[in-house]
Amino acid sequence: MRVQNIFFYLSVLLCCVFTLSSCSEDLAETNKGYDVLTLTADKEVINLNENDAALTALTLKWTSGTNYGTGARLNYKLELREKGSTEPAEPLLNKRFNDQELSYAFTVRELNDYLHAAGISLTYGETVEVEATVIAEVVGYEDYEQNSSVSFKVTTYEPVSETLYICGDATEGGWYVEQMGVCSLVDNQQPGIFNITATLTEGKDFKFFTQMDFSSIAYVCAPDGEQILSDGMTTNIIQKVDDTVDDLKFQVTETGTYKLTIDLLNNTLNIVKSTPAAPAFNTLYFVGSFTNWTFKPMKQDPVNPFVFLYGDVFTWTPDGEFKFGTMDGSWDNMYMATQDKAPYTDTNVKLGGTDQKWVLKEEECGKAYKIRLDITTGQEKMVMAPFEPYTEISLIGNATPAGWTLPSSAPMTKINEYTYQWTGNLTAGEIKFTCDNQSDWMGAWFMAVENGLTFEAGEYDMYWIDKTNPDYGYGSLDNKWVVTDPGNYTITLNQATEKLVVKKID
Repeated sequence: MRVQNIFFYLSVLLCCVFTLSSCSEDLAETNKGYDVLTLTADKEVINLNENDAALTALTLKWTSGTNYGTGARLNYKLELREKGSTEPAEPLLNKRFNDQELSYAFTVRELNDYLHAAGISLTYGETVEVEATVIAEVVGYEDYEQNSSVSFKVTTYEPVSETLYICGDATEGGWYVEQMGVCSLVDNQQPGIFNITATLTEGKDFKFFTQMDFSSIAYVCAPDGEQILSDGMTTNIIQKVDDTVDDLKFQVTETGTYKLTIDLLNNTLNIVKSTPAAPAFNTLYFVGSFTNWTFKPMKQDPVNPFVFLYGDVFTWTPDGEFKFGTMDGSWDNMYMATQDKAPYTDTNVKLGGTDQKWVLKEEECGKAYKIRLDITTGQEKMVMAPFEPYTEISLIGNATPAGWTLPSSAPMTKINEYTYQWTGNLTAGEIKFTCDNQSDWMGAWFMAVENGLTFEAGEYDMYWIDKTNPDYGYGSLDNKWVVTDPGNYTITLNQATEKLVVKKID
């Protein structure tokens, strides 16, 4: 029994020894020693420049300080204040630092913004002496708080606007606040340099605003700059806050699409002619005597988005004039003829400028025409040609009685020169219309404006697709409607207007 007791007491004693040893090691790990907290700055004089906004302006580093052997964790906070001021500034970003974070680097933009927001530098451009203080807190021991300070001089700057807009009758939006074009930052980390790709009209004006508000700060041509701009030019700009600065707007020497780079830091504007990846306008309008000067929307070509289409029977009206609008109801930035009273066969086109229209003579009216307007920059072209109506239009597709067999066994009935009609049963499936029953499927068609559109009661636009003309690029186009509700239908097709009217018969 005595031997057993001896072994028991020895075991307990060994456990105590190991436990004390482990605790001693833990205390050693959290014992920060008696280092003196010291804060240092890598610069004594700092001139902030917005051109370097994303670069490091100042790095503050500090030693760990001491926890006085308590084993407690250390936290830090950083304060900045004007030297000599007794008013404490809020800790930077209200952020505390743990014992693994012993430095902080300010970017140029961050330091400038912080000094102003904290009220240390209320006047941009002034030089202030700033005192930075790091405070070490021993968690759970308020009396052991330590601090260290360092001072440095900083010259701040007034930041330029974070937003910029283009406006003017030379632009697509005209002089309308809600139509201002949004300029984008070239680099989100570097403020002050913007660009925008815009279509500009020769002989008309534009300038820039910092807000979508005519009363906001504007940027105009500087007195020593060039107001009339051409491809590749760089000119000087100036901030216009009030009437002490002349309102010198910009113009371009040639209508076209341009990439504009606006540098508010160095007060320059660069302009380069650009070939857009997309058309300047997604919708165009036919307008003239034939529409009683109302704006009739054109269709965008299914293959080439720079081409717009219009078709109708042109009945004589006095003057016989027409042109093309870029915004419903707006007479600004219109596509027009390059000569006054140009014949409809004149293919030359200009955007904006002197009001010159095409003219269709009285003896040329009374029949259908198809118009293709190409607005590709530098290749603008208007082609207007008489349309010879097809003498037979037929249904084709597995929704129709004809199936997919050409020639079609489901012809439509002629109502007049341009209008055909068909009444009968359609099953679930696809449908389109052949104009010539060409057996190689490369003839002329009337197709849906988008493949897979539901075929149901209503009135629809459609495309006249002439695959016999290789210039149009229609060879692989195959837009069909889909019948999802089988039954009896009456279909009316107008070749001139490219309209389809569908009625379901109960």
